[in-house]
Amino acid sequence: MKRSLAYGMGVVAAAATLSTAFAGAANATPIGTVYFSAQGFNCSITGDGTVGCDLTSPARFSFLFGQTYVPLPFPVREVLIDVPWAPAHPGLGIGTPHARPGGNPDISTFGTTTGSGATRGPAVFHAGAVCRVGFHGSFGCTSKGHHFDFYETLTGS
Repeated sequence: MKRSLAYGMGVVAAAATLSTAFAGAANATPIGTVYFSAQGFNCSITGDGTVGCDLTSPARFSFLFGQTYVPLPFPVREVLIDVPWAPAHPGLGIGTPHARPGGNPDISTFGTTTGSGATRGPAVFHAGAVCRVGFHGSFGCTSKGHHFDFYETLTGS
């Protein structure tokens, strides 16, 4: 099993930009921070739309440049969307800054169900950001004109 974390930027990120600010109460007031867990991530979305997720186990990831994925040579434990001028990127913090003591509540506890069929899953909308479980258990977040997506793939020979 191969674990991958893909990041888009440029035209791809612009297409994924949310045009409407969403707000939803999920474990906090609209101006506060929302905490949740999904698909091996403990995440937070702050009142300014900053998204941060701690991975429960390290994963490899790639940046998307044009039509090509460029993998980083090391696995990461944290991913951030914190500024509008930079794509989603690995965090360099120590520990688990996006997890509450005792763990974050599951996204299905307070997330809104979106999609249908294989794309059906819970989503959290807060401060212009959205994080959702999607196609066959994929997970991704979009904020500040950028996004990241996580998925597991099986390869065979």
